[in-house]
Amino acid sequence: MNAQQLDAYLERIGYTGSRELTGATLDALIKTHVSAVPFENLDPYEFGITPSLEEDDIYKKIVENRRGGYCFEQNTALHMLLRDMGFDAYPVVVRIIMGPGPVHPYAHKGVVARAEGKMWYCDVGFGGPGPKGVVEMSEREQEISGGIYRCAFPEDYCEIQRKDGEEWPVLFRFPMHPIEPCDFIPLNYYIGGQPGFGFRSWRTVNLTLPNGSKALTNDHLTIRIDGEVTERDLQSRAEVEQVLREEFGLDVKLPE
Repeated sequence: MNAQQLDAYLERIGYTGSRELTGATLDALIKTHVSAVPFENLDPYEFGITPSLEEDDIYKKIVENRRGGYCFEQNTALHMLLRDMGFDAYPVVVRIIMGPGPVHPYAHKGVVARAEGKMWYCDVGFGGPGPKGVVEMSEREQEISGGIYRCAFPEDYCEIQRKDGEEWPVLFRFPMHPIEPCDFIPLNYYIGGQPGFGFRSWRTVNLTLPNGSKALTNDHLTIRIDGEVTERDLQSRAEVEQVLREEFGLDVKLPE
């Protein structure tokens, strides 16, 4: 991105803070990003389109058209932003764990950045209960947006764990070396392009707020604000479009 595009990206996410290459800047960028850009799968679910991972296409979609996206799009955009701000940042491929059960394939993208002599895990593209802020890649306990996290380092991997009572279940596991952008293309077609699977099977739109969250799953809307929960089922396409526009900032005309 050139300087004008970089400014437009920061305006899109509502970021007006420091541009110093620090962990605090990474944390502030992530928190503003997830509260401004929804996690959404409208392209594969509503339109049958596998989203492009080309940087120009992602910039146009998220910044110019003010849309959202899922992890391969949003964390590609985040990597672009951090790189062009001057951070030493690179993408990683992530396995989602989230409790016992069968091993799932790598199906997520994250970003690792170096700043202040440390390594940081950055993620604005996970719609589930992951850290909504930067994670220092160390074994120390860190409070991030109401959760307590830490990292472990079995062999050549990093594990991000979230405290649950006295237990530390693993949320994510990823090899710590950089992954080439082309390596995400087959994963993107698997997650977003295969009919009847993944993001072509259900509508999901999520937005994290400083004091809560909004989630649209198929036609069910859940809003959590300051501990209060409101839910309702949407009855028509017009109502879905209205909710997308008013609650998530997505001006999208859905197909019949």
